[in-house]
Amino acid sequence: MALAALISALTMLAGQPAILLAQADAAPAQAPVRTTTATSQDQASADALAAGEDPFPAGAPTDDYGFMSWCYGALAGHMDLYDRVLPEVRRIELEFPDNGDPIDKVMASYAAQHEEGKQILDSYAKALDLVEAARKTGSENRAAGVAAGRQVWLGFDSKDADDRQLAQLWMSWGLPGRCEATAARLLHRSARK
Repeated sequence: MALAALISALTMLAGQPAILLAQADAAPAQAPVRTTTATSQDQASADALAAGEDPFPAGAPTDDYGFMSWCYGALAGHMDLYDRVLPEVRRIELEFPDNGDPIDKVMASYAAQHEEGKQILDSYAKALDLVEAARKTGSENRAAGVAAGRQVWLGFDSKDADDRQLAQLWMSWGLPGRCEATAARLLHRSARK
């Protein structure tokens, strides 16, 4: 699947990679959560790399709670596009078969990933719930963080977006590695209290 997405993406986007990357990695226009300036975000990413962790995505909050809500929003946005992109994903997988698996098996793997995404969203929600309960944090911070995470898909989620480009981006997108580590850290901290 990854090879098919890559080949298709390279084929379709040969003339426009900077546009897609700029939109996918752009900071939210009006980040409603506590975000950092470019300098402090760069420092947070450098500190993360020095500690052996993944850097922060552009525009994402660098505190655990803000980042976790950002991860929730980014994944929820990806999940919301599932039904829309599936026909084009199927076409891409048929045009660029990866390893000779039957198309039904390939598409079943996308369905399994979608179900796994629901479980991941549940674990992120649990982590955020525990932090809110321990800190008595208001849900407005969570809603703002989720909205900031959904900004990753801004423009691609419109009805006017090109379905081929959207499917290619959707197929190749993945949660930042530090999302899972942050969820585990928040769950662990909350369990100790």
